[in-house]
Amino acid sequence: MIFQGIDATRGKDSIRSIMTGVNPQGVEVTSFKHPSNNEYEHDYLWRHYIKLPERGKIGIFNRSHYENVLICKVHPEYVLAENLPNVNELQDINEVFFQKRYEQIRDFERTIYQNGTKVIKFMLHLSKDEQKRRFLDRIKYKEKNWKFSSSDLKERRYWDEYQKAFEDALSNTSTENSPWYIIPCDYKATAQNIMSEIIVQTLEAMNPQFPKVSEEEENNFKKAHEELLNE
Repeated sequence: MIFQGIDATRGKDSIRSIMTGVNPQGVEVTSFKHPSNNEYEHDYLWRHYIKLPERGKIGIFNRSHYENVLICKVHPEYVLAENLPNVNELQDINEVFFQKRYEQIRDFERTIYQNGTKVIKFMLHLSKDEQKRRFLDRIKYKEKNWKFSSSDLKERRYWDEYQKAFEDALSNTSTENSPWYIIPCDYKATAQNIMSEIIVQTLEAMNPQFPKVSEEEENNFKKAHEELLNE
């Protein structure tokens, strides 16, 4: 599951709430920050690939590889740190460049789907007025101060650019096997109910089963049952 959204969409709160009833041993949550020097030594999908869940587990990405076509589209100068061939100047990071990235992301998600990983993507949509209200709360209340950063306000100035980047990303990467769900998040409880229902429907369609026991092992069960009764 991928949770992607603009600042203050409360991705962490939503993850905690909708996964409350799930055994934590079967869930792995990864929050992706600014790439490290080591991560910059690999292609941009590498750090996401190595965090994919094992078979039978649920993996959650709080932010994801989509940062590379969202924040990097609003701030194309970040791409220069990747030291890509034939990308030496900002003018090289154009619409053709991002169309190739959309294609790479579709290929990445198709590959992991074909190898047994179901992908569902939540775009947490917040109105500009609600983001303002949440920022003011984070500034006003000391117990929420840690949630706010001056960089949040800086990025808010690019609101229109981010909306366009989200629109382009969603229209280019929502596929039948790896769909996007746009979740209205001004009302947290409503958003969490919608996402919970989507997750339940997805799991029901997948119809996961407990591992099957071999016939030989079933016979061993009978012997063990008799042995325990005769102790």
